[in-house]
Amino acid sequence: MRLLAGLAALCLPLRAAAPAAEPIVITVDPKATTLSSKPASKRPVGHVVVVTLPAALALRRAWRRSDPRQAIAIALAPGLHRLSEPVRFGPEDGGTAAAPLVVRGSPDGTTRLVGSVPLSPAPDGIPSDLRARLPAAARAQIRAYRLPAAVGIDPRIQEPRTLAHRDARVNLAVFDSAGALWPARWPNAGWAKVAAGSGAGADFTAADGRIEGWRGEPDLWAEGYWHWDWLFEAFPVVGLDSAARRLTLGAQPYEGVAKGARYRIVHALGELDAPGEWWRDAGWGVLLVWPRDPAGAIEVAVTETLLAVEGASHLRFEGLTLEQAQGDLVRVADATDVVMTGTRLGRTPGRALSIARATASGLAASTVAETGIGAVLLSGGDRATLSPAGLFARDCRIRDYAQLARTQSPAITVEGVGQVVEGNYIHDTDEYAILLRGNDHRVAGNEIARVLSGSTDSGAIYSGRDWTARGTVIEHNYLHDMRAAPGFEIKGVYLDDMASGVTVRDNLFVRVDQPVFLGGGRDNRVADNLFVESSPAIHVDARGRTWASDAITDPQSELRAAYAAMPVGSKPWRARYPGLATILRDDPAAARNTIAGNVFLGSEPVRVGDGARADEQALTGNRGPDGLRLPPGAPAGGPARFDTVLDAAGTAIRTRDYAPLDRDARLPPPSGKRP
Repeated sequence: MRLLAGLAALCLPLRAAAPAAEPIVITVDPKATTLSSKPASKRPVGHVVVVTLPAALALRRAWRRSDPRQAIAIALAPGLHRLSEPVRFGPEDGGTAAAPLVVRGSPDGTTRLVGSVPLSPAPDGIPSDLRARLPAAARAQIRAYRLPAAVGIDPRIQEPRTLAHRDARVNLAVFDSAGALWPARWPNAGWAKVAAGSGAGADFTAADGRIEGWRGEPDLWAEGYWHWDWLFEAFPVVGLDSAARRLTLGAQPYEGVAKGARYRIVHALGELDAPGEWWRDAGWGVLLVWPRDPAGAIEVAVTETLLAVEGASHLRFEGLTLEQAQGDLVRVADATDVVMTGTRLGRTPGRALSIARATASGLAASTVAETGIGAVLLSGGDRATLSPAGLFARDCRIRDYAQLARTQSPAITVEGVGQVVEGNYIHDTDEYAILLRGNDHRVAGNEIARVLSGSTDSGAIYSGRDWTARGTVIEHNYLHDMRAAPGFEIKGVYLDDMASGVTVRDNLFVRVDQPVFLGGGRDNRVADNLFVESSPAIHVDARGRTWASDAITDPQSELRAAYAAMPVGSKPWRARYPGLATILRDDPAAARNTIAGNVFLGSEPVRVGDGARADEQALTGNRGPDGLRLPPGAPAGGPARFDTVLDAAGTAIRTRDYAPLDRDARLPPPSGKRP
């Protein structure tokens, strides 16, 4: 309170001294011991130093009450800024369209905000009963740390992760200087296989006899792909019969447990046998860690999020590094014109950025890496009136996302109406890149590479199960080097389960399995794309006539429920999407699409089957693969640029210039810390 009183006392002199046209700058420097690091006589006019970001916001509020027109910026000093709780920006913290509030980091890029605290060694070391249970070879490597009260001791390290709760909370997030650490697990890399499943039950038989070493674990977990190889779920282990090698999960996985399903055991003290692993004892309040760097610090997250924007408008966050919270690093809700630029976000079990019920807000020219769920959520606009939100992710580089939630946790999730995903480079992760829900989005100029490496029945760009989610345009993107693992199958643009009304035009696909997949939908337009060594280039089926007919005939199906939820008969919907209101009377299972002007180089062109008919498609102006070739001297093995393709007569077929986005500033390959 004395600090805030002192800050308020500075308001009028500083405001009066600063010309109205010049912004006041509040510098946040955790190392400052007074209100300013310089004597008042030597401070720049309109400049003050405080020690925390919340203190800077409090001072700004006081100044703005005195003069709402005064422009005020907050500058964070270089170095580390620790947050013990989220910094909240409410309606009173917004700026104006002409003078937004700017919160900026140091020009040298070293300003770092974290929501974690370093741990102190446990004074008594490793409790003797726990030491006895450790693998003998690991005992000399393990360090014991006391968990602070700020962390809270939850009975379990996480919440169950299911199809319905993919974004389940993590109750303990541990980090070192290289990034996130993970609970001790078996196997350390890859997966074990279920020896015998229980069908629709929650039991399974392990193939390995090491189950005896997991007895007595108070917080043991098992995670895996229990029935379908696209669906990852995690459950507590509530029963263990070592003689029968039988484990019982706390709930039944989606459609039960299948023989041969991939799984692993998590948070077993007897499996604390590799650098980067940890195990927590809730009773002792002790964390045991095998450090990757024995001399380095171990930290745990104490804040749910770092920055929470709730009802504010006209904010800019620039040049910051944000890391190490328990959930999403930044949450924006009920806001307008909130933009993050030049930021680095990562090292969190949640998302980097979540924007909901907002307009004209987004992320630009930023880097996202090592997140537990996806990376960015953009959700806004009014579908009932088709009013766009104008949210965006532009010119960002996103990698190593979905480290914990490995199902439907894409780099960028788009919901609502009128969002833009443009100029991003998304790469090197098991999950897909972009999930599309809602209407009239634009996905343009992105490069997507080497995703879906451990996935099946997934697409780099995915939409599905909603006739009404129309109007999206996917154009000028460069997708390359996406091949399924043995026994799996993946797609490039995956319009799944009757997804309709999407335009896929003028994209380049190079070495992509099934680059455009139309799964039963209609009114899609696939035009002017170039396919190189990518087969079948375009797949069309009419599954609504065959194995998925109940999705159309059952009024309670997900597809029909989504249709019933939208006012398809209203004036704006009829004007925007003619024919949608009468789809149930117009052979709804038919797959009628336009496929025109595409070029196929070393790629099977169009495959039509599973109830679909070629005569129901508008197939015009497509060329290749016969007779097409690259010009002499073109790079072998699939060049990154395709300016020209030659036909049999040597005539040039011009295609768009797809220069890769990563050519000079490419991020390093995945670290491999989280196999």
